[in-house]
Amino acid sequence: MSEPDGYLRRLHEHGYHASDAQAFAAAWDRLEARYLERLDEACDGGEWRGRVRGAAGETLRLVEAAPDEAQFLVVDSLLAGEAGWRRQRELRSRLALRVDSAREELEEPDRVSPATAPWIVSTFFDRIYRYLTGRSQARLRTQLPELMFLATSAYFGTEEGLGELLKGR
Repeated sequence: MSEPDGYLRRLHEHGYHASDAQAFAAAWDRLEARYLERLDEACDGGEWRGRVRGAAGETLRLVEAAPDEAQFLVVDSLLAGEAGWRRQRELRSRLALRVDSAREELEEPDRVSPATAPWIVSTFFDRIYRYLTGRSQARLRTQLPELMFLATSAYFGTEEGLGELLKGR
């Protein structure tokens, strides 16, 4: 995902200005499309846990490999005010739909709250935000088993979640 982008650097160093609206939108559209393509490649087919593990692992890998782009999508985009918040909400909603596809594998899909997928996505965003802002020194990829535990437990129960946690050890 990484490539030099003067706008990302300017936003990070000098903040957002109303005259940046077009450059902001173009950078967001480009990076979001590339990110979602990478997720599609990482979680092509298979059962939900494998798809989510692939997407989560790829996300955490990309944050570490392309910190400027991740910084833009998760932290610096908020400098754009409502435009940044709206873009993040839309991305989170798209990601939550992917997470919520777990319902297709449940015998009783209505037993899981509609708030589950957005909560899971927000938990991932929070971990990434803390990492990028220096509030957490833990390497992101080491957090994958715990994040998979949370996501799996929310849909499939604690026993299944513990299986995910133990896979990472």
